[in-house]
Amino acid sequence: RAKALILATGAEKRRLGVPGEREFLGRGVSYCAVCDGPLFRGKRVAVVGGGNTAVSEAIYLSRIAREVYLIHRRDHLKADAVLQRRLFEAENIKVLWNTTVKEIVGDKLVKGLKLLRAGSEELLEVDGVFIAIGEEPRVELARQLGIEVNEYGGIAVNWGSMETSVPGVFAAGDCTGRGFQIVISAGDGARAALAAVEYLRKRG
Repeated sequence: RAKALILATGAEKRRLGVPGEREFLGRGVSYCAVCDGPLFRGKRVAVVGGGNTAVSEAIYLSRIAREVYLIHRRDHLKADAVLQRRLFEAENIKVLWNTTVKEIVGDKLVKGLKLLRAGSEELLEVDGVFIAIGEEPRVELARQLGIEVNEYGGIAVNWGSMETSVPGVFAAGDCTGRGFQIVISAGDGARAALAAVEYLRKRG
């Protein structure tokens, strides 16, 4: 039992939701280039996404892998200009525009991707695929408690105090759907803790 509660349930990587994604997790499918990139030294890999995370991971992998394919469903990237410049300067990165992944294929390990480009299907042979299409705040517990969510899909809070729609319940970090940065989460946590102390002090 507690008189105040701080939710810090975090977020999880957004899934593509295609056949083979779950089956090949840890066997060629990854959501973290820094974690698993060294396993693909000298090999061909793909990165799916078009934001800062995807472009940063493609740049990082270009120093390890032989070839890197950045697969993006649109004809332009959402990443910051400085990252895009570094991406296009890398000689071993190729961007596949207006392309979506239909399926991840292989046997014991990933062998390739079935892609849909310009209305036609093609096979891209790769040894690994890194999925970087954003994150989903974990709000299941908050919903069970009747707490409101915000326009980011995270737990709705007063950004000054980090208090939720339920008095005495606070939230901090990625579960609020904002930032997805360690420094932002740490600041949120500090504000939530101070506000919780003040809430308890007023209650006596």
